[in-house]
Amino acid sequence: MDVPLGNRGDSGVDNVVDWEGEGDRTHPFNWPKRKKALIIGCLFLMSIVSPFTSSVIAPALPNIMIDYKTSNQYLSSFVLSVYVLGYAAGPLLISPLSELYGRVPLYHICNVVFTICTWRCAYSTSLRDLAILRFFAGVGSSSVFALVPSSIADMVVKEKRGAAFAVIAIAYNLGPALSPTAGSYINAAWGWKWIFHVTAIMGGAVTLLAIPLLWETYEPVLLRRKAQKQSKSTGNPHLRSRLDVEVGSNKLKILSRAMVMPLRMLLAPSIVLICFITAVGYGWLYILYSTLPVTFLTTYGWAPKKIGLAYLGAAVGNLIGMVAGGGISDAIVKRKAAKSDHRPENRLLPMIFMWPLVGVGLIIYGWTAHYAVHWIGPMIGTAIFGAGAMSAIFFTGTYIVDAYPLHSASGMAASSVLRSLIGGLAPLFATKLYQKLNVGWAFSLLAFISLAFAPIPWVCYRYGEKWRRKERVGERTDVEDRETGAAEPAGAELDSLPRTNEVGRAEV
Repeated sequence: MDVPLGNRGDSGVDNVVDWEGEGDRTHPFNWPKRKKALIIGCLFLMSIVSPFTSSVIAPALPNIMIDYKTSNQYLSSFVLSVYVLGYAAGPLLISPLSELYGRVPLYHICNVVFTICTWRCAYSTSLRDLAILRFFAGVGSSSVFALVPSSIADMVVKEKRGAAFAVIAIAYNLGPALSPTAGSYINAAWGWKWIFHVTAIMGGAVTLLAIPLLWETYEPVLLRRKAQKQSKSTGNPHLRSRLDVEVGSNKLKILSRAMVMPLRMLLAPSIVLICFITAVGYGWLYILYSTLPVTFLTTYGWAPKKIGLAYLGAAVGNLIGMVAGGGISDAIVKRKAAKSDHRPENRLLPMIFMWPLVGVGLIIYGWTAHYAVHWIGPMIGTAIFGAGAMSAIFFTGTYIVDAYPLHSASGMAASSVLRSLIGGLAPLFATKLYQKLNVGWAFSLLAFISLAFAPIPWVCYRYGEKWRRKERVGERTDVEDRETGAAEPAGAELDSLPRTNEVGRAEV
């Protein structure tokens, strides 16, 4: 047993349960590689299905509009984007609950909600019903954006998180890359309702797979369970986990604090600025996705069945941005750590140079499409844009989980809310943008807006640490101070409590 038992009452320091030193095999950092690989593999599959469903109906929208007897382009765009609005709403509930009950119960509940709502979409009797079901399917699938990065951070040491995040980021991008092509072929062969049947089957398969493969990774929940187990075996009702001692164990207080945490984080400069620029890139991505069929059908005369191939340029760029970003990010963190620089802001360094690719790619896409240059021209533009936009999402995610280890789910929720709101609403004004401006100037306008925000990553890198020290987005603990290298732990008043050795950062 890691903590000696004494007779000092329920507030006695001898009743604090902690990890058993550096080699504690029950800490997620020290789990066997095979166990981690199975968990990450399951999260990988979940992370494919969710974004796959977001855009798989895009090629079938004309048929859906015909069946529901409407030609309203705004309704058409809304049916597509309402799923992404679910991404914005879901994390506001999912993330706080995960900080009370852990990641795994929320994964299972959300998987079931996603599967049922997606299946019911095929039987919707009106466009309103379809939009409502799509929204709740998006809420259910938002767990992969709200919780997966946090689950990775729970298991993987900081110096290697970039590579692990890159694996999940590939999954995030495989979905949008494959779904338009898959959707167009399913629609042509069996009709648009079978698109929902297929995605529901995928969701059901992942739901069943997750039951045996997912293990709880959240440190406060694991320590709480450990304390409860030891309390039963020893008959000592006063045992409490170290983190419950530091931040409290009252469930109502934890939940109420966690519920407002994402919104409070959105008011923190270190979070809101970098999340805003990421949200802009995400919004432009959905505008691009909503206009690709028009460009390649009308300008280049592609057959409807092949229109899904128009998305491959962006998919390749997304993949390059994620893989390269993961390697560069980890290399920078390791090099800085060797110089005793452990600031989470080091994750933002590559973003300073990669964000301008967003503007460059949009300009290339807009003007090559405007002048009907060979179709490879717009493809190159979307690839360059994808590399810049998706790498920004990647760097933002790794920064948040490094800067706020115990509240990473709330941080990712804050990022997801802002990103999904802009991503969900942006396509709604894409049609107006096209009507007022030609494709060249429309995407040039988006490019100029993107380039105007180019200094933000440098500003956050330069001043982020100073801002974080002044922020009160939550009760910090010594866990966060160790992770972020903060000079003055906010839990200093508890330093008088004798603790067992803090868990070490074993190799992954």
